[in-house]
Amino acid sequence: MLQVPRLDGDDYESIFARAKARIPTLTQEWTNFNDADPGITTLQAFAWLHDTLHYYMSAAGEVHRLKYFKLLGITSRQACAACVLALEGDGDLDIPAGMRVYAGQVPFEAAEPFRGPANRLTGVFLHRDGRLEDCTARAGVDGAFAPLFTPESAPGQQLLLGFAGPLRGAVRLYLELQPQPRTPFDERFSLAQLAWEAFDGTAWQPARVTADETCGLLRSGFLSLELPGAGAVCAAPDGLPQGAWLRCTLLENHYDAPPALGRVLPCCVRAVQQHTWAWAQVLESRGEDTLAPGWCAGPDTLAAVAVRQPGAEEYTLWRGFVPAEGDRARVELPAGPGPLRVCFGTPPAPGSRVLAMALSPQAADMALLGVTDGCAGLRLDIDAENLCAVTLALMRPGPDGTVRCQLWTRCDDLLEAGWDDCVFWLDEENRQVVFGDSLHGRQPEAGWQVVAVELRTSLFEGGNVMAHSIGRTQSEYPHLTDVYNPAPAAGGCRRKTAAQLQQELETWMAAPTRAVTEEDYRAIALATPGLMLDSVAVIPMKAYAAAYGLADEPGCVVVAAKPRSARRLPALSEAYRRVLQAQLESARILTTHIRVVGARYVGVSVYGRLRLRPGSIDGRSRVQQVLRQAVETLSSGIYGRGVDYGRLFSALELEPCVQNVEQLSLEYIGRGGGKNEHGDITAGPDCLTYLREVGIEYI
Repeated sequence: MLQVPRLDGDDYESIFARAKARIPTLTQEWTNFNDADPGITTLQAFAWLHDTLHYYMSAAGEVHRLKYFKLLGITSRQACAACVLALEGDGDLDIPAGMRVYAGQVPFEAAEPFRGPANRLTGVFLHRDGRLEDCTARAGVDGAFAPLFTPESAPGQQLLLGFAGPLRGAVRLYLELQPQPRTPFDERFSLAQLAWEAFDGTAWQPARVTADETCGLLRSGFLSLELPGAGAVCAAPDGLPQGAWLRCTLLENHYDAPPALGRVLPCCVRAVQQHTWAWAQVLESRGEDTLAPGWCAGPDTLAAVAVRQPGAEEYTLWRGFVPAEGDRARVELPAGPGPLRVCFGTPPAPGSRVLAMALSPQAADMALLGVTDGCAGLRLDIDAENLCAVTLALMRPGPDGTVRCQLWTRCDDLLEAGWDDCVFWLDEENRQVVFGDSLHGRQPEAGWQVVAVELRTSLFEGGNVMAHSIGRTQSEYPHLTDVYNPAPAAGGCRRKTAAQLQQELETWMAAPTRAVTEEDYRAIALATPGLMLDSVAVIPMKAYAAAYGLADEPGCVVVAAKPRSARRLPALSEAYRRVLQAQLESARILTTHIRVVGARYVGVSVYGRLRLRPGSIDGRSRVQQVLRQAVETLSSGIYGRGVDYGRLFSALELEPCVQNVEQLSLEYIGRGGGKNEHGDITAGPDCLTYLREVGIEYI
């Protein structure tokens, strides 16, 4: 018998006895404690219910816990690693979707086709201050990056990219940008307005940006442009070398750090870490004689074709995996890796759905799962590990002798399926496909042959490989000389366990969503998408107004922020202020309003005369260290801390290398600072201090 662990030691008798014992402490009017009393009967009923709930909670396992997490909106999902493939060649490239490449023994497949001439970057120039600067030797050479626009760049400065071959029509470039320590952001975030143009031989013509994953040169990604002309190779103006040229003009600049450009790759496709054993694709017929599915096939591929005429509920097999006389469709396989072609003697009616199915010879036995028996909850074994995609086709002859075909898709949970949905659940642990019971998911009738027409496996987190790990293809492709991944493959993960989801839940519950406390404000501000912030101060308006002689605003909270920057005393730009204001506005409570300001900086100068002990080797450096510790708050982010004259004097006196302090004085510069009658430097609540100047005479 299954031993069920108990989360609580109480049973029915102890629960009832404890409840009955508390009656005299709650009321003196209840004196009948016999079983015949209705109150006692009620207590017995709730004691039984309490004990029953304990039993079910104790019996909850991994499946139950995952269901509870799902009710909270936290689900466990797996994903295949993905990357970008750079293609190099010496002619026209025709790369089909599904081209297989390898990182050692780890397979990757192109997720999209590439058709076009091989091309490469030949020049990177910057046009600023009326002159051209050649950055070709730094952009992507030996892993280097060329700095582009700086935060101080005036509108009108330009980036020029030259290519060896022509650029025509729709152009998609992969731009490698130096990573920056930003909080995660989506495609809506940008810090600059850019205009792209293409040179047509006589003039620069505007190019339309159809997609920009770089968000205005902030991160690596694809840039898609629609060019106006043919993009001929020609001599560009302003002394640029021969080639096809694109120009990017800075129209509005709110950069907080200079974007730095690495490689620019004009021939790229996305790739996924997976191995396709079988694939299926549904195409819509327009009455043509030939259809070409886009996924890669080979000369030994086993292919079948099914057609669903307009108004029909099921597909009819027009060509089986083994050709036979009377087939109404023919499949032409490529001599090498490439797309197959489906040919019809009599084309299907316009609007028909054409199901093209292809199996690799190695998957023929693995794809045939068995025959349905008509029972509810049917389970069939599937002999494949690490499945990431499965689609089933159920086939059987109809009354007229033609083979009917139904397409069944995978679902995450049969309990969420409708009674007539053609879905199944994949039991990954036991390697089985599970069908429904006509209540949750359709229950297939007996006699259907089950074939896996889409079958893909993945290593999941095992596909997260380093950059330049991919280096060989499964087959030879015309004109393709090299293929590699310029960036690491990432994103691969297996389904999380309930214990892992519990950690995720605790993190999610601990993350603030409303700005109530000081820590809430600080955490929400520092998590603003796309920004780089070093520190944040949260100041009640009453304290802020008192420090600067302003009128108090009830319910107002002042948030002072210091951006992360190469400059020592960065100012908060208007773009940063707007983004930060919007972030905090979305989280504030109704009774408050927020004012975002930039951090102020108070420079402290220290002057004096110190006598060092004889033989002190590093005395001066030790004094400098004591001064920095007493004055600097830029790195620590402690706002409003001034410099106490007495404490600094004592710290210097107590330093072993100092014999005595003969003279010491402090001065300051910067709005928000002050000096009191004791010689202390004070700082406003939105101020950070720094050591500006040291004038110490050592004797």
